Amino acid sequence: MGSKWRWPVAYVLGLYAAAVLVVAAFFKAGDPGLFIDQITAHQITPPSWSPVLAYFFVAVEFLAAAAFIAFVWPRLVFSGTILLMLGFIGTTAYAWAMGYAEDCGCFGRLVERGPQEVIIEDAAVAIACALGLALTRGYRARRWQWAVAAPLVVLSVVLTIFGAALPIDGFIVGLGPGSDLSDIALQGVREPVDEGLVLLAIVGPECPECDAGVEVLKAVVSEKTGPRVVAAYPGTRGEAQTWRMKHLPNFPIANSAPRALRQYYRRLPAVFLLRDGVIQHVWWGSVPRLDQVAHACS
Repeated sequence: MGSKWRWPVAYVLGLYAAAVLVVAAFFKAGDPGLFIDQITAHQITPPSWSPVLAYFFVAVEFLAAAAFIAFVWPRLVFSGTILLMLGFIGTTAYAWAMGYAEDCGCFGRLVERGPQEVIIEDAAVAIACALGLALTRGYRARRWQWAVAAPLVVLSVVLTIFGAALPIDGFIVGLGPGSDLSDIALQGVREPVDEGLVLLAIVGPECPECDAGVEVLKAVVSEKTGPRVVAAYPGTRGEAQTWRMKHLPNFPIANSAPRALRQYYRRLPAVFLLRDGVIQHVWWGSVPRLDQVAHACS
């Protein structure tokens, strides 16, 4: 096969790898806190390394995808991506064998993917890159390709650094109006949240926005005609009671394992207006004002 056919085929393989890398990196960049927790949970490196490793891997994935799209240094990028995928496969396999990777998204918020699926996907990327490496012998990038690569590199750096600040909570978490939260696992609440109109607020420790919003939630309860208010605390029942004693709310405080609740938010607080368990409105990162709640209920 001559270069006329080898290089286009290699480019398509590179685009496949780039698509996988962009999706993975984007979800990690959008919620780096979760990615840091996942790295720590694998118990392969010291917890103090997790923040540095998290941002390093996000940057590497974005930059590799940029290089694949512009198709510059393809042999180097194909080789580096193979090593990256082999590293991910080894890490995931070790954590899975040790029982640290069960039911996790395994590097990112793609929570439906278990360890086995992750290994298969990473292996597919590695194989595609190996084929691409074999097909790019003698390839030289043109000047216009470097011109394409430059803004992509800048975009990669921006997304790595500022991805968590983008107002894309609903997209990253995968929740919005119409989503069903009737199966949310909560303990310590007598009336289920999937009956009637409920304002469910996920709150937590060291959260000034949560503390500031307690008075608003109390006011919603005092309105009588408004929705029923329930707060959900990621922690033990004792920790939830400590939070209750600090704020003395007039609404029930439920609790759940941090890992179970973490899938419903990117940052606290996260407030959901539910009707029979189905989301009607969401407020990310703040407790809504009383008039906002009334308007959403109308």
